[in-house]
Amino acid sequence: MTTKKKRKKSLFILLTITISLCLLILYGFIIEPNRFVVTRHQLNQQFTSKKNSFKIVQISDLHLKQFNSRAQRIAEQVNKLNPNIVLFTGDSIDKVEQIEGFGRFLSLLNKQTAKYAIMGNWEYWAGVDLEHLTKIYATYNCRLLVNESTIYNYGERTVLITGLDDLVGKPDLIKSLQGFPPQQNHLLLAHSPAYRDLFSSDELAKIRQYKPQYMLSGHTHGGQLSLFGFTPIRPNGSGRYVSGWYKDGAIAMYVSRGLGVSILPVRIGVVPEIGYFEWFLN
Repeated sequence: MTTKKKRKKSLFILLTITISLCLLILYGFIIEPNRFVVTRHQLNQQFTSKKNSFKIVQISDLHLKQFNSRAQRIAEQVNKLNPNIVLFTGDSIDKVEQIEGFGRFLSLLNKQTAKYAIMGNWEYWAGVDLEHLTKIYATYNCRLLVNESTIYNYGERTVLITGLDDLVGKPDLIKSLQGFPPQQNHLLLAHSPAYRDLFSSDELAKIRQYKPQYMLSGHTHGGQLSLFGFTPIRPNGSGRYVSGWYKDGAIAMYVSRGLGVSILPVRIGVVPEIGYFEWFLN
C-alpha cells in the first residue's frame, strides 16, 4: 500500500470515528433524554380476573426543568393508560422555581384519578417547602406520603400503600405502618432502592408480619449511561441496584429508569420510562 493510500485510509478512519462520536453525542444529549417508553408489567398473575385488575402508573425521577411539550406528552400518555392510581416515586423536581411548572403538569392528569407521592433526595437538596409541595399535590388529588400509609379501596378489595421517606430524610417503616392492620394487598414506595438492604431487625419483623408484595423505587436513572450493560455511574442510595425487577429477599422490588436526568443532561442506552403495572389483587 502506497503512502498516499495509507493516508487516505487513516483519514477515512479518523472521519468515521469523529462522525460516530458526534452522532453519539447528539443521541445522548438530545434524542434519548427526550424519548420515553411505557414498560408493562403483570403482577400476581395467578389471580387473573377482569374484576380484580388494578392498574398502576409509576412516574419516577421526572426532574422537571420546565413545563414543555415533552411534559405534556408524558401527561397525555398517562391519561391514555387510564390507571386506577398514579404513583410519583420521588425527584419530581430539583429546583424550587420548578414547582409551578410541576403544578401545571399535574393539572393535565385526570383529576379523578387518585395519586400518591413520596419524597426524593432532590426535593430535599433543593430546599422545597414541604407544606407548599403538599398543597400543590393536594390541589390535583395527590397525597404526599412521608412515612405514612393509606388505604385505597378498589371495589371489594383494599390496597395498603406505604410511602417511605427518602434516605436523605429519615425513612421509618415502623412509623409508616402505625394504626394500620396488615392487608392482603400491600405496596411499599421508597425512592432510593438501597433502603431495601438497610432494614433494621425490627423493620424486618414488620415485613414478616405485614408481608408487602411489592416495592417501587427509582433514583438510579438506570445509570443514565449504560454501555453494553455496564453502568459506570450511579448515585449514592442506589446500592447494588440499577433498574428493573429484583425478586430476591423479602420484597420483590421494581427500580424505574425514571423520566428525567440530573447532573449530566445525557442518557445513552437507558431510555426513560413510564411504568405501567397491572396487579391482579387478592
